[in-house]
Amino acid sequence: MASDMSPLTRGISRRGFLGGAAAAFAAATLPRGLVVPNGATGLNSGNRFTLGVASGDPLPDGFVLWTRLAPDPLAGGGMPTSPVKVRWQVATDEEMRKVVKRGIATALPEHAHSVHVDVRGLDPGRPYWYRFVAGDDETPIGRTRTAPADDELPRRMQFGHVSCQRFDQGYYTAYADLAEHDLDLVIHVGDYIYEYPGGPVRGPQLSIPQTLDDYRLRYGLYKADTDLQAAHAIAPRLVTWDDHEVENNYTSDSPSDTSITPGAASFLPRRAAAYKAWWEHQPVRLPPPTGPDVQIYRRTSLGRLATVHVLDTRQYRTEQTCGSRDIGERCDAAFDPATTVLGTPQERWLTKGLRTADTQWNVLANQVVMQQWRIAPGNAAWNLDQWDGYPAARDRLFAELGRPGVADTITLTGDVHSSWVGTLAEDFDDLASKVLGVEFVGPAVSTTPSAQLAGIAPTILGNSPHMRWTEGTRNGWVHHDVRPNEWRTDYRLADDITVPGAPVTTASSWVVRHGGKLGGV
Repeated sequence: MASDMSPLTRGISRRGFLGGAAAAFAAATLPRGLVVPNGATGLNSGNRFTLGVASGDPLPDGFVLWTRLAPDPLAGGGMPTSPVKVRWQVATDEEMRKVVKRGIATALPEHAHSVHVDVRGLDPGRPYWYRFVAGDDETPIGRTRTAPADDELPRRMQFGHVSCQRFDQGYYTAYADLAEHDLDLVIHVGDYIYEYPGGPVRGPQLSIPQTLDDYRLRYGLYKADTDLQAAHAIAPRLVTWDDHEVENNYTSDSPSDTSITPGAASFLPRRAAAYKAWWEHQPVRLPPPTGPDVQIYRRTSLGRLATVHVLDTRQYRTEQTCGSRDIGERCDAAFDPATTVLGTPQERWLTKGLRTADTQWNVLANQVVMQQWRIAPGNAAWNLDQWDGYPAARDRLFAELGRPGVADTITLTGDVHSSWVGTLAEDFDDLASKVLGVEFVGPAVSTTPSAQLAGIAPTILGNSPHMRWTEGTRNGWVHHDVRPNEWRTDYRLADDITVPGAPVTTASSWVVRHGGKLGGV
């Protein structure tokens, strides 16, 4: 058995670890940033743990640990069709001298030799370190932490908020910066992968995924990136999906209008493959998918500080019937009480959670923009893919947010590759309307911002009294510093993600106090 202290980590200080020991480990076998040339057939490092480690879904007494054995992630993984025993360890120190939990997991070929370990029996509200070992191969050491005890009110917690990380359009500069911060949790609100064949910044060119092997290859490409691995190794994650994990603009069992798998008969097997590959590559406390339906909405309590409601706004929503799925008029169907974004079971689950949460803050990990975007006067133009396309469903949710006794709500959103800050209002067109919450829409980690959206953003801002700020040209991530009576948000934006190592700076800062009082810093 390998010693409790890996030779790879001897002498690494805590700050050195936080600054990128995981990336240093990966860099020994992979080029930094995984600069894969077009036409590359794969990577074979000699170490089966090329995709790093991750943790997620924290509880007061545990968390889920993840890794995958894939010596050649761009060529099917490179593993034999047989199970592999993997040892895992959890320690109270970063040198792994004080191991408090250990065990053996089986990496199965039917799950792409991924490993999910649900560790329990730990102390609440503290950091832990972990690693995996298989034969002579070891992962880098990851850091994670348990959630606070249910009756504890933490003085402070720090969250990262990320989304939209298209590999071929830019480097993961945001993740390199995020990995330098001492975070308690990272919340990913969707578009972990993209299904497009390739882009201008880095290769290789890939076919549009349809099968399980196709989606596995896509995750292998993304997760081999050293900056992504470093970000995964510093804190637990709460992860949900949006559309690109399957296909752009799909809704429920309906593919996009330009889908290569048109109709439910061909789309649902593709969705099943995409969902399974997502599960195989995420640190989630969920059973392995067995078909095209997977319940991923779930809830995490962080003591009495915050309750995080992880939403799924794709799998259950009513298909948009008002014409274009992008910009267009709202028709009568949008106001039908039967229309839904979350689906009836998830709506009931969220309603119960909002009413019973005994915390200072409610947090909605949400995919598509919830606040109103009035693109033009009257009914001429709405983004129908957002909550604007489902006003009846949003009204039901807002009725719950406005109930007496419901904690202040912060919504964390992605999808639109740009930054927006505004309040959730009972009447979006009335500046004096009751505030129901605050929404922070995060920038894309690496997906190219829309020049068209950036061009009309001043118009949207001018038409929307509840909105306070937008920035539509830069990539990055969002840092949230959460305290019992104050929520501070910093937008960390990169100068240029098309070149490695570009500077990342704080572009805008905001503070929310109880009652939805939003102010700039």
